[in-house]
Amino acid sequence: VGILGLGRGRTHVSNFLALDNAMVIGVADRFEHRRDAMRERVEAQGGQLVAEYDELLALKPDAIVVATNGKLQVEHSCQAMEAGLPVLSEIPGGYTFDEMIRLRECVERTGALYMLAENTCYWDFFRYFRKWVVEGRFGEVVMAEGEYVHDIPATVVTADGQVMTPTKAREQGLATRPTWRADQPPIQYSTHDIGPLLEVMDDRIVSVSCRGTAWRNPDAPLRADGQIALFETAKGALIRILVTLNTYLPSEHRYRLFGIDGGCEWFLYERFGRRFTRDRTESQGWERLKIDLAGKSDDTSTGHGGADLKVARAFTEAVLNNQPSPIDVYRAIEYCLPGIIAAKSAELGGAPLPVPDLRRQAFSGTRFWETLPLPTEEPEPLTAEEQKAQWD
Repeated sequence: VGILGLGRGRTHVSNFLALDNAMVIGVADRFEHRRDAMRERVEAQGGQLVAEYDELLALKPDAIVVATNGKLQVEHSCQAMEAGLPVLSEIPGGYTFDEMIRLRECVERTGALYMLAENTCYWDFFRYFRKWVVEGRFGEVVMAEGEYVHDIPATVVTADGQVMTPTKAREQGLATRPTWRADQPPIQYSTHDIGPLLEVMDDRIVSVSCRGTAWRNPDAPLRADGQIALFETAKGALIRILVTLNTYLPSEHRYRLFGIDGGCEWFLYERFGRRFTRDRTESQGWERLKIDLAGKSDDTSTGHGGADLKVARAFTEAVLNNQPSPIDVYRAIEYCLPGIIAAKSAELGGAPLPVPDLRRQAFSGTRFWETLPLPTEEPEPLTAEEQKAQWD
């Protein structure tokens, strides 16, 4: 494996080094201090560190991980696929509608395997969400919600790769340029929410209306402080997504499903799930269940509750076993494109806009769970003591 980019790519280095059936043959990043930080680990397993992408490709890897910024991911992914290499791309996977078209056409022309590295799909509690939907525990799911709160005030970068806030740069008199996220509409960073919800609901998005705030955060003047989108799916369900990158709050993910016979929810700050079904009364309230980012046997030493390692393993197995990508280019577009169209809706004051279907053949259902089996047993309930501790 060759890994391009040592920002987010540092996690990918760790994950692929941890796999028995993969090795990191090379890593590329233009910033020397980033290469030096990973040098000992990479060289210990025979890998090389280089500055340029062409140098990385010249090492003849069997696959490429694209962990560069969101405005370059399609360019770098296509370059690898044109060279005949499978690609694992970081999110968002693309930045514009035209890039989505280019990415699709490149995959179709080259026949290369492409996978989007959306790690939230691999969080363990979503396996239970999907299990309960398949079992009909909630009846027809008619609405869902996702929220992503992540304060990212560091929106400028110096010539030597230091990322910082504009305030700090001014105080130190440093010359900087905007990072790729500096002017990114927050709703375009919604694959963390859209992706897993679409897989749980076995659906795709067909239209969106979105509104955004003005900017008031002095460290992020090029983007709205937050945006909220209302998506309609092909099955007629509604999905509400909130994304803010400018509010000073603890990082948070929240997910909710609403069915005509019940629903479920999971909030990061609580780290357990809630479920309510027809066999419970309102006075009994929610069941509180032990479901979290990771399952009991998952390796949680890797990023995002072990989900990052699951992504690396799924990609490796797809390449080695000549299997379909768990999140292929068409599904990746269905994660990414709704956010791009939502940002356009916000520019138009919330005007409803269609989300084009870029598949060559009609969507026939989720295939994601073929590579991530659903649990066969029910999760354990929180004990009375554990529930009391939550309130305390």
